[in-house]
Amino acid sequence: MNSRRKFLTEATVLSSLLLNPVKIFSNEIGNNERENKELIKPKALKKGDKVALIAPASNIEQAEDLNIACDVIKWLGFDPVVGKNIMNQYGYLAGQDKERAEDLNDMFARKDVAGIICYRGGYGAMRILPYIDYDLIKKNPKVFMGFSDITALLQAIYKMTGLVTFHGPVVISSFNDYTMEYLNRAIFSNKVIGEIKNPIPQTNRVDTEHRLIKINKGKTTGNLVGGNLTLIVSLLGTPYDVDYKNKILFIEEIDEEPYKADRMFTQLWLSGKLQELNGIIIGKMTNVKPYEYKPGYTSTLYIEEILRTRLEPLKIPVVYGYAFGHIRDKITLPVGVKATLDVDNGLFSIDENAVI
Repeated sequence: MNSRRKFLTEATVLSSLLLNPVKIFSNEIGNNERENKELIKPKALKKGDKVALIAPASNIEQAEDLNIACDVIKWLGFDPVVGKNIMNQYGYLAGQDKERAEDLNDMFARKDVAGIICYRGGYGAMRILPYIDYDLIKKNPKVFMGFSDITALLQAIYKMTGLVTFHGPVVISSFNDYTMEYLNRAIFSNKVIGEIKNPIPQTNRVDTEHRLIKINKGKTTGNLVGGNLTLIVSLLGTPYDVDYKNKILFIEEIDEEPYKADRMFTQLWLSGKLQELNGIIIGKMTNVKPYEYKPGYTSTLYIEEILRTRLEPLKIPVVYGYAFGHIRDKITLPVGVKATLDVDNGLFSIDENAVI
């Protein structure tokens, strides 16, 4: 009787696990599904700090590209430290998954490294999520920055540790004056970041490049989460997807057909995630247009229709057109900090410091 009871108990547990494969996966990789309530802010970077350069997604194509990347780190005022696996290549990736994760873990572990900037996005960051040592990161908080495919790392690190991460330039980005202004506010200064404004158009010109389109009016506050639309959707249903409740979601995308962007927004809507938000800020949707030219339709018109169809019914503040994403002029947005969105008055502000 005891052995039969034991068998039935084990069978019941096994059945439960088989019906919940995500739980099996998360247990195997040593993660948990907690949403960290305590926000951890890294130390501000300063000139002369050692800053690590890693490639957690796509590979670096030529040796000279690495030399240029190190020169960019130096131009920013830092002493570059290069991940040991950075020049590895595995197909379209910068080495095997565990090699790319090893570089990330090593740089968080090193006491002499003050921050980490990714070389590029591309593809592959999601593949290393199971191999990241989140407990190590939580014990050694530091600035971690990138965008595009790096969204997966920004969101996962924030979710699993509570560390503020930075949706900002990668090393191959253009560090012009506008980009540097918001980079300085985000990672060099422990003051409140304050109001975020799009680039000012040239004298005597009507702004056509950085116009703000009001999808839904209203005013709200909430902590920032977000990044690249494809990656945000790809994290749905995984242990690394963040809690959207009462957050302000920021989104950008590049090189997708409008119907694909529509499908991703629809998936977020069907998942119930959009309905939990306080507000949404859409950045640049670069080249989100049909591959074949269709007279009378611009890229902006396509995406505006999609946004209005999907987001207007939410009845929360939504604005489209802020300067972040795959563009030259780039705002650095800290994931996890409190922000205000006032669509009626064209105001977007980050209401606290992101570093200490």
